[in-house]
Amino acid sequence: EKIKLDQYVMRGGKILWCIDRLQAEMDSLRDLNRVIAYDRNLNLEDLLFKYGVRINPDLLLDLQCDFLPFDVNGNGQYEFLHWNYFPLFQSKSNHSINKNIGLVAGRFVNTIDTVKAPGIAKTILLASSANSKTISAPAFISGDENRNATEDASFKQHDLAVAVLLEGRFSSLYANRMSKPLVDSLEILGTPAQTATLRSNKMIVISDGDIALNSVLKEQPLPMGVNPYTAETQYQYTFANKDFIQSCISYLVNSSGLNEAKSKDYTVRLLNTKKVEEERSYWQLINFACPVVLVCIFGWLYQYSRRKRFAS
Repeated sequence: EKIKLDQYVMRGGKILWCIDRLQAEMDSLRDLNRVIAYDRNLNLEDLLFKYGVRINPDLLLDLQCDFLPFDVNGNGQYEFLHWNYFPLFQSKSNHSINKNIGLVAGRFVNTIDTVKAPGIAKTILLASSANSKTISAPAFISGDENRNATEDASFKQHDLAVAVLLEGRFSSLYANRMSKPLVDSLEILGTPAQTATLRSNKMIVISDGDIALNSVLKEQPLPMGVNPYTAETQYQYTFANKDFIQSCISYLVNSSGLNEAKSKDYTVRLLNTKKVEEERSYWQLINFACPVVLVCIFGWLYQYSRRKRFAS
């Protein structure tokens, strides 16, 4: 399976990776008020490392985060509190993908390190805020954490990458490592093994699978970027996940079209409030009275021309 992915990239295929490296179930947190986040053992580390990134076996906590309902008193009365494991990412608009993109919501997100890969350019698309930290996995997560003050002095890390764009000529992880029977089989199929991309290629690695997730509430899908635990409450908000994912796909498929669409800068022009107040009556007269007068004049001219024509 990894060889298929690798050879797909070597032949010019584009991949948008949305990877949950850690297993963390919200059902356990809801039912038991605790959950253990542990590694899924996806066995993708060597492949991604070859392409230029490493998804760390950790969890990102951020003071810039979404809400979650908690039974703070144990009496069934829920209160919405900030949940640091649901970080909100604000892009720096350093690329056409994340330009003019709002907050993007994540859930149980890992951090990403960029590693040396010859010929590969790396662009950070999403990163944590200035008040973040990480904990190593496996990690014990308890809902009781929110009973303490969230303004913890340990949130000192910043700009921890969670989405990276990779561009360049990728090298195959399996160069000179394939068995002869596999090489012969590929030759027979007319798809000989490629050790590197023939031309520049690109991929995007996101260390959270939930970013592209449509949650379900009452057996109905929610828009991408809506937290199901705040849906239909005053805390509901649609984050920019859909816009971000669409921009990623558009760039991978047709970067020139996305660059052209996002090359424009929109400036909101504020009205001169003093001038608006001074000329308010004048513009009201222009907008309301003039159309009525013009209709009356047109009607009179039309009736006059009819009488003159049929009278003769």
